[in-house]
Amino acid sequence: MNYTKQLLIICLYVLIMAFPWSARAHQPFCEFADLTPAAPWQVPDASISYAYFGNIFPAGDIDYFRFDAEAGQTVLLSVSIPAIPDLDIFAPVMAVFGPGVAAGAPPQLPMHLVKPAAQTAMMIPLGDEPTWFYEPFGRRYFWNWDDYFFRAPATATYTVALWHPANEIGRYSFVIGQREVFGGDADCFSAYNEYWTPLEPGVNPYRDTVLTDDMLMHMSGVMHDHSAVFEMDSANAPAVDLQLILLTDGSYNIHVMTRNFVFTPELIDQAPIAGEGHAHLYIDGVKIARLYGEWHHLPTLPDAVEVVSVALYANDHSVFAVDGLPVSASVRVSDVAASA
Repeated sequence: MNYTKQLLIICLYVLIMAFPWSARAHQPFCEFADLTPAAPWQVPDASISYAYFGNIFPAGDIDYFRFDAEAGQTVLLSVSIPAIPDLDIFAPVMAVFGPGVAAGAPPQLPMHLVKPAAQTAMMIPLGDEPTWFYEPFGRRYFWNWDDYFFRAPATATYTVALWHPANEIGRYSFVIGQREVFGGDADCFSAYNEYWTPLEPGVNPYRDTVLTDDMLMHMSGVMHDHSAVFEMDSANAPAVDLQLILLTDGSYNIHVMTRNFVFTPELIDQAPIAGEGHAHLYIDGVKIARLYGEWHHLPTLPDAVEVVSVALYANDHSVFAVDGLPVSASVRVSDVAASA
């Protein structure tokens, strides 16, 4: 441990002794390396209160958090936004997925969000408007969205995904857990004030992640497809789930499971009708096939492939969407291989 870090920890200890209220705060951690499906932040103990300071960057980025919970355990999930002067309130959304998670309405997930096929997801309700809040420990202002108390349906590992529905970039603090125990990452204490400065397009905010042009394209979920949008309200919109099945010969079957949707290959290139059309199949964001039914066979997948996705399209090739997000589903190939 270097001298600066030792001095910082000593100062924090003195602060705790002088001001006992400072021990009653979230443990801070910071996103020095971009969070991905393969490298999420593993919550040490979902009963303890943590504040994870992160970045939605670049546009279209999705951050992933993973936590373990016992059946019936209640876990607080929320998000706070650093109140950066002269900037509009950043308004990300979150979903939680895992075994047995029940959703009242089909969650509207980004096409490039990675979720194991066997797990179900729900959007986390965060309220309509955040509240202004002064945090005395860090002496900073936040916009706090509503707390949600997630009740684990089974003893399992769960994942929270966080993104911005309009693909804006911004800073946030993911909040999990209720039991206040002093601690956190010393490096994050040092970097704390950076989260009250705005992100700049093209300027990498990650200390430990180098962003190449290819990574930026992949992270933003760019589909090499410039379709029009068929916007629908969530109550009537189609929904889709995707199952990738590894066969004994090394090939794959794809099962596209839809609701409020009918495949209509006989009406291709005709006028759009709500809930009718076809699907597009993507491998790592690149369209490889048009699907006219719920089953499709893939003879092989390249070794480096990470994500298989599907999206629903109308007869005129416009993509079905809710609140600007395509009606889509994704599966991480490594999860399929691990469960085989």
